[in-house]
Amino acid sequence: MNNPEKFADVAKLAIDRYDFKLKDLYFLAEETNILYKLTDTKGNTFLMKIFQENSSTLEDNHLEVYVMNLVSKRGGISIPSILPAADGSEIQEIKIDEGRSPVRVAIYSWLEGEDLDGNENEDRFIQLGELTARLHVATYGEKVPETFSPKGWDNVFYYKEDKMVYKQSEYQRYLSKEYHEVMDTIIPYLNSRLSEYYQMNERDLQLIHSDLNPWNVLVNGNEMHIIDFEDTLLGLPLHDIAILLYYYRFEEKFKYDNVKQLFFKGYEKIRPLPEFTEFDLDLLMTARRVNFLNYILLVSEDPSNFIEKNLLRVKEFIYKYKLSI
Repeated sequence: MNNPEKFADVAKLAIDRYDFKLKDLYFLAEETNILYKLTDTKGNTFLMKIFQENSSTLEDNHLEVYVMNLVSKRGGISIPSILPAADGSEIQEIKIDEGRSPVRVAIYSWLEGEDLDGNENEDRFIQLGELTARLHVATYGEKVPETFSPKGWDNVFYYKEDKMVYKQSEYQRYLSKEYHEVMDTIIPYLNSRLSEYYQMNERDLQLIHSDLNPWNVLVNGNEMHIIDFEDTLLGLPLHDIAILLYYYRFEEKFKYDNVKQLFFKGYEKIRPLPEFTEFDLDLLMTARRVNFLNYILLVSEDPSNFIEKNLLRVKEFIYKYKLSI
């Protein structure tokens, strides 16, 4: 669905199911999903998300609702709440075309703030560590209902929309023989090691956010909010930690070791860090990097610069740990 007018039609059909009267409907963005800002006649503001068919499933959406309600109930973390419709349902399915699946819609409370990206400082990194630890406390020990079959990070391409496209002919103009050699050897290795984390730590698995990045964290004065739980999976707290640190591993504005220690300092204020080695962190960050080396082909008009920098970093990981793959 890529018709802006149809987006608005879907939004209005969904709003009819809620107990408020719409005043303004403002299109924000079409990214992984379509986002609108809503204002009702009482001045309340909401965020509407129209889920793209290839970004999630209905089960994913219901799992997101489950985790957000769980985290809200446990307290100590600022996240959006999902607004139920008049009939109490949180996910709306809107039928717009015969022969096509319904379009799924959710409405969330609006949280004021700016992306953490561009607003980082030492206090923010400590605060982020605390918030991440509180998130892990909130889902620790929670048995996943049998109605859900959450995905796990047990292979490089673990999201529904992940497709290994780097073999396809239309992308070869960006790809070298070395790119193929590195990807063909590192992917099976990473898949084996990622699977081992699940086999060796089965008792420690819990529901995690799985996409903690500087754009899924909002800051507003002294407040910090976590948003976008759509990619929730069953994993280890270390997975969330590695995903967050990935974005600062080679960030020129920050010293990675300093960011890491500040984040750990905040995390340990709330709960002990999980046991891990530097290799574990590097491997998980490399797995995300390899995923993006494939994904960039789908979303960038010219991925050459990203590929050049990140292929080098994958090779550095291989050499650093003297991997025979």
